[in-house]
Amino acid sequence: MKFLSVLFLGLLVLGGCKSTPEQYLTEPAITVELFNLQNYWVPKTKTFSFKPRTFKQPKNSGAVKVKYLIDSNGEIFNPIVVESLPKGSWDKHALGAVSKFKYMPSKANSSKTPVYVTMEIKFEPE
Repeated sequence: MKFLSVLFLGLLVLGGCKSTPEQYLTEPAITVELFNLQNYWVPKTKTFSFKPRTFKQPKNSGAVKVKYLIDSNGEIFNPIVVESLPKGSWDKHALGAVSKFKYMPSKANSSKTPVYVTMEIKFEPE
């Protein structure tokens, strides 16, 4: 009986852990320009807003270019800042926003080709 209690407790602890999704690729990822992205992936929602509560908002406007992978499930992986102005001030906000994006394959992307894309996000302080 003691063994079953320990086993049950172990399963309960493991079951409560949130796992990070694993990257899924049906084929090697290709790099596409942002204007071409709709031929592969389309956003699941038409509008998006992001208001982080954990990062202090800079006082100046800015822009951040972020490169990221859209895997074959439409999930975002490996976002990296490739350029930002002013340097570093909006980076955490941009990475947080990109991590919330969700995509679905376009009708032309039946094989769910994974892609790398670079997007510029512009920020205005509130």
